[in-house]
Amino acid sequence: MTNLRTIVVVALGLLAAGPASADDRKVVGERADCVITKGDRDDRGTDLIVATCQWNADLARVQAVIRDAPSHVFFSSVVVSRALADGRIVQIHRASGISDREVTLDFSETAVGEGGVRVAWTKSEKQEPVGEGRVEVVVNDGYWEVHAAGAGKVKVIYSLRYDPGGRVPSWVVRAFQKNGIADIVEEMRDVVSP
Repeated sequence: MTNLRTIVVVALGLLAAGPASADDRKVVGERADCVITKGDRDDRGTDLIVATCQWNADLARVQAVIRDAPSHVFFSSVVVSRALADGRIVQIHRASGISDREVTLDFSETAVGEGGVRVAWTKSEKQEPVGEGRVEVVVNDGYWEVHAAGAGKVKVIYSLRYDPGGRVPSWVVRAFQKNGIADIVEEMRDVVSP
């Protein structure tokens, strides 16, 4: 009986602790003045990846770039990013060793803090037909967030939960989580920095 009480007390303690905090996230990389972490696995087993960066850049410049989703073809992993008449964005993603992925996204913008902005996206309920030889992305939820950080600096947060769909080896997914996200934030920094 004592063992059962101990198990119940420990289980209740774990439940009361709530979800993992940012401090509990695992650092998977550092690049481009960013710390990249992973954690917060959803019920499908898809990890949330977050890059927190501090860059020497103009706030207005960063905001303009993150707001212009159709221009995001400067990312090496995005080969097409085009706006549809209804405001949705179609993107085709390319990664070495797997078929191209395609997704139609809904974008939204929210003011955050004093002068900050968050541009978020999620897979649209209404998907455009996927092109021949491509695979539909299962999950693509994320955002860019930018705030002034004083003295010509900005704090930039890039958050992404992505499931490419199809059969992708776990080592490819892990490599993207570490290296692909690092490439994306580095490419963004290069575009927005003086």
